[in-house]
Amino acid sequence: MKLTALRRRLDLTTPFRVSFGEISGMDVVAVALEGGGVVGRGEACPMPMFGHTAEAVQNELALIAPDIESGAVDRLELQTRLSAGPARNALDCAFWDHEAKRTGRSIWELTGLTAPAHLASDVTIGIETPEESARLAATHRHAGMIKLKLGGPDDMACVRAVRAVLPTTRLFVDVNGGWTLEQLNALAPELAALDVFMIEQPLPRGQDEQLDGYTGPVPLCADESCQDRADLDRLESRYAYVNIKLDKTGGLTEALALAREAEARGMRLMVGCMMGSGLAMAPAYLVGTLCEVVDLDVSLLLKNPADAAVRHDGRRLSLFDRAVWG
Repeated sequence: MKLTALRRRLDLTTPFRVSFGEISGMDVVAVALEGGGVVGRGEACPMPMFGHTAEAVQNELALIAPDIESGAVDRLELQTRLSAGPARNALDCAFWDHEAKRTGRSIWELTGLTAPAHLASDVTIGIETPEESARLAATHRHAGMIKLKLGGPDDMACVRAVRAVLPTTRLFVDVNGGWTLEQLNALAPELAALDVFMIEQPLPRGQDEQLDGYTGPVPLCADESCQDRADLDRLESRYAYVNIKLDKTGGLTEALALAREAEARGMRLMVGCMMGSGLAMAPAYLVGTLCEVVDLDVSLLLKNPADAAVRHDGRRLSLFDRAVWG
């Protein structure tokens, strides 16, 4: 087995604003595992807000490469050799892809999941002025669900502007840890009145215990606060949903385990992503088959259409081809 890890840049068509800054593109790391006449692939998107960089991911993969190439580490052993995060994600997904190609079985057969032809997915609107939020909402009248990023200076005005344009579209908001508990308690009733069904990550990561003082009527979702199953004891009494992202869980293996454990605890499921090409969206699509909320619209933001590979028509994702992954 030969392991390679290459870094490349994915640019967005326009900058995308969230509570912690503006994103115009990201470096991703693509992994290839070559052996037995086939190549398995995976991709990671390191996020600086989690302390990850593309260079660090490549270094982490370089350290484990000798054991991968000698056969001392397989996909299951990998779960204990690398911590949850983007390096393990890219390698874990490459192992899955390699096994599918080596055995001639699809990823759906290997995981025991059903392969739907489409998945309903949201469309995200970044932090904008109320006027720009309304304009963008008008371009998504056919969307089945909108995610609105908050944590800016005009949060409620933006929500009201979107709701005025899209009075019946399912709507939830994502704060990316940009509020205080006082803001959350003050704004949640107003959001409920605007038929917002969920608030994603209202407080910064590491402040989950403050949510014991949450008094609002809108269910909460843990994103940055939820990495893998080890977090569930801390989260289950404070959040109704968990947002599962492969770059947080460290790959498809833990993502599927997290989904099943969270559901067994009565929590509701969402799948999301950092940035990534179709190579990253394909394994996330599998997780999406288990989830109530699918937030995999990054292909709509990518500057180069060739990077998308998993098609999003503004309302739903289409099943990826095996040439892409799995």
